[in-house]
Amino acid sequence: MKLGCTVVCGIAVAAAPRLSWNLRVSPDDQALIDRAVHASGLTRTDFVLQAARTAARELLVQQSWQAVPSDRFDQLLCLLDAPPSPSDRLHRTMTTARPWQR
Repeated sequence: MKLGCTVVCGIAVAAAPRLSWNLRVSPDDQALIDRAVHASGLTRTDFVLQAARTAARELLVQQSWQAVPSDRFDQLLCLLDAPPSPSDRLHRTMTTARPWQR
């Protein structure tokens, strides 16, 4: 078996490469995180990664929201509901055989 592989149901599966982070934390932050880690039943690495992923997703969702003034909202809805203008690229996309139908 190759180095960096995991065996699943008798089949060797390549493990995804993992990167290492070096974080500096205050003793108070360490104590707080360790208390939460103990309560969660996760490892410190899994706990921190889970918290970082959650924070990253929330931030990206918040940044994707757009505020539209109420006087322009109806206009925006009309634009979103309007069918796309015909173009050569749209025609090719709609008439190309789907990969799963080949």
